[in-house]
Amino acid sequence: MPKPLTLSVVAPDRSVVEESVVSVVVPGAEGYFGVLSDHVQLISSLRAGLIEYEDTNGQRHYVTVSGGFAEVSAERVNVLADAAERAQDIDVARAERALDNARKALRGELSGVTSEDATAELDRAMNRIRAAKIVGVN
Repeated sequence: MPKPLTLSVVAPDRSVVEESVVSVVVPGAEGYFGVLSDHVQLISSLRAGLIEYEDTNGQRHYVTVSGGFAEVSAERVNVLADAAERAQDIDVARAERALDNARKALRGELSGVTSEDATAELDRAMNRIRAAKIVGVN
């Protein structure tokens, strides 16, 4: 098993994850990238997506993020997210309402919402629903 590294995911209002992991997959702006211990240092902007990580017990976990930055070093991955939520904490009904509202906004049924904002909300809602389904949240 690879040597562990520390994963820290922080949203503006709280710390979401702070634990020892063996691997992390992060939604970078140019595509997903994986991290193991002794990774070369890098900083990347993030797009909306799922962070997937494996803890030291071999369990996979998921966190949704809606953008931000990741800083990677040999022993640590720091994620400063615009918003972040563990998959098991997602309110699926709320995410489905947000998805429905984003679709309405893209069809022009909601005033005051730009196409860009509606598209971003659509991505966030879809990622939240996908994460919840992966871990079996109803």
